[in-house]
Amino acid sequence: RIDLTSNIKLSIHISLNGLSFCIIEENTNKIVFLKKDIFSKKITTNELLKSLKKSFKDNPKLNDVFSSVKVIHYNNLSTVVPEVIFDKNNALSYLKFNSKILQNDYVANDLIFNNECVNVYIPYVNINNFIFKKFDSFIYNHYSSIILEQVKLNEKNSINPSLYLNININHIELTYFKENKLVFYNTFEFVSKEDVIYYILFTIDQLKLNPEETPLVISGNISKDDENYKIIYKYIRHISIFNSKIDNNSKYYNELKSDIILTNSF
Repeated sequence: RIDLTSNIKLSIHISLNGLSFCIIEENTNKIVFLKKDIFSKKITTNELLKSLKKSFKDNPKLNDVFSSVKVIHYNNLSTVVPEVIFDKNNALSYLKFNSKILQNDYVANDLIFNNECVNVYIPYVNINNFIFKKFDSFIYNHYSSIILEQVKLNEKNSINPSLYLNININHIELTYFKENKLVFYNTFEFVSKEDVIYYILFTIDQLKLNPEETPLVISGNISKDDENYKIIYKYIRHISIFNSKIDNNSKYYNELKSDIILTNSF
């Protein structure tokens, strides 16, 4: 349940590829619990709910009293709209051009960039209903809202803009700001390392950037030893790994040191 006097917050990350749970102490910002469940294949929303219920049953810490609970929805059913043209009554229409949607889908939105833009998306309604019944109160966002906010923050005083790549289990996100304005954001599904470099080079070409000059910042599932990093290093001259600013002494440091979403999801 929710109790504002509690000292711990819960963040739940919901994807058809897996679930993640993170608990932090409010006064120290220290991560006290982290659990990731990666599925062997993409599952349905009904199977996802079953898996979520099982996680709450199997992990007593998830049934503690929290000061807040936040659910982060991961899917490619989202799009960013300037706030000045956003019409809540026609929210579904913004998604029909780049997503498979149904007329009765529930549409949610996150205000981002100090309300300059609206991130329109379709959450997992069955998941939200379950969390609401369990906690009575919670907040939810789309994962891309967190990426966009963090990249904008990182690029705030940048003279030479960087392209940002976030690597998930089977999809990547590419984000580019120029003069503190969002120029490009897209998500791509991938199977191989060749897919990853293809989408990076395709985006660089579309943006008319120079791979010899444009810095690339990589976050998410990345290390200098993995295949994705090695192939990117072949083609992009200036690359770096995102620093999540997690405490070096945290036992979760290695897992989260390049994570742009989970460490910013409270």
